[in-house]
Amino acid sequence: MLKIFTLALLAIPQDPAPPPVHSVCDISQEFSFYMDGRFARQYLDGRGRDARNWGSLTKLDLSNTNLLVLTGGDRRIPYAEAALVHIEQFLDGGGAVLLMADGADKMPPGAALAERFGAGLSTDAAVKPLAPGGAWQDWVGAAAPEQIVYRGGRVLELGEDWTPLLRDQKKRPVLAVRQVGAGRLLLGSRGLFGQNPDASDPVNAEWVTPLLLSLTAHKTVDPKRRHDSTWAEHEEAVGPLTLEYHDGTAPFARAIADEYVAVRPHLVALTGVEPAPGMIKRLLILPTGGGGFSSGERIAIGAWWGNYPENRYPMIELISHEAGHSWVLPYAEPLWNEPIATYLGIQVGERLGMPEAQQTLDRQLAAGRRHDPDYASADPLAAGAPRDLIWGKSYFVFEELERLHGPGALAKYFHAKREHLAPGRPGYSFDDLVAVWSLAVGHDLFGWFRGLGFDVDRTRTGLPAPPGQSE
Repeated sequence: MLKIFTLALLAIPQDPAPPPVHSVCDISQEFSFYMDGRFARQYLDGRGRDARNWGSLTKLDLSNTNLLVLTGGDRRIPYAEAALVHIEQFLDGGGAVLLMADGADKMPPGAALAERFGAGLSTDAAVKPLAPGGAWQDWVGAAAPEQIVYRGGRVLELGEDWTPLLRDQKKRPVLAVRQVGAGRLLLGSRGLFGQNPDASDPVNAEWVTPLLLSLTAHKTVDPKRRHDSTWAEHEEAVGPLTLEYHDGTAPFARAIADEYVAVRPHLVALTGVEPAPGMIKRLLILPTGGGGFSSGERIAIGAWWGNYPENRYPMIELISHEAGHSWVLPYAEPLWNEPIATYLGIQVGERLGMPEAQQTLDRQLAAGRRHDPDYASADPLAAGAPRDLIWGKSYFVFEELERLHGPGALAKYFHAKREHLAPGRPGYSFDDLVAVWSLAVGHDLFGWFRGLGFDVDRTRTGLPAPPGQSE
């Protein structure tokens, strides 16, 4: 009987599993860490495979992709006509496109994509709460949620081919969908979706995920064939670097590379050493004003950080900062890994005669003194220590060490760090750091650091004291 019952169960038709999603999150129009894999983890985890597009959209292979995720982009990099045609062809072939965007006084490039398909981004603010429209079940395939999470944004202007899915309190659309050829185009206000770089805010996932699965079901992808992330397509040798950029960042690339070439000898002079072996071989130009990153071998720089090229100092500081992360490797600085990188940028600015450098230093020192007026009591190593205390006191320590043990105290430290830290070391603590500084300047500095409020102890490091020195 059990065998017959089992066979009967097998005979009942089962709902087919949704086809896999092969998504591409575009970061060529505007880079953000959120689009660098975080969106996919929030809304598509376990549903397929995600890739990034770092290069020009016109060159992106979408043959084995069924979802293209776009943001509004930055006005400095408008969509090329060829990119718009490429997106339209992808839609015609059954692909799904999600455009997350809001209107602004200076419209983002995504407005041109919306307009191509009979919609517009407006500057009219949406009014909460939001409510689903009558076609919700047809498109989403899931019951309408009782509450929509919305961080705010702008309403949409829709042509007759569009179906509103969410409206604001004044009945104006904030999320809409339409068919384009065999594909589907979803247009929504940015505030409906997550945005934290650590992927900690999967807002509305209970309906965003089934909606995306429904929209991508019109194009079949081959799960056995990878769709790889696409890198910036242009490379150029500039001094010690391989410069990487795509069509959109080409107007910014060479000038930023030249800035690095100008900055580099100052970093060598300040640290007294070359970058750690194998580091800073590549420079990637990012389509953003939001900063950059360092992966060691590669540094990436936001193309218009600090309103570059109109303002030069912020770019000098940023390049020095990201490069500085590679100078401290293979052992990142405890506590002040970020402050020491920016301090190097400040010092490069000083060497280049930029008044903004001293102003930046003075502002941070003053901000830190609000927590520790004499920089002699508060421990920046303590749990929950304020950011301004950590940064201000770090700068104070660098300045004092230079005054007491300079000139070139920082360079002595970098030399000692390279000399005394053996390869394969399991870690680098702040006690180790103080020991290295002590070796660098020839004086045991543990008492000096404790006098400034740092909880440090020589017994917690295996590194030796300077010859002839003890506490």
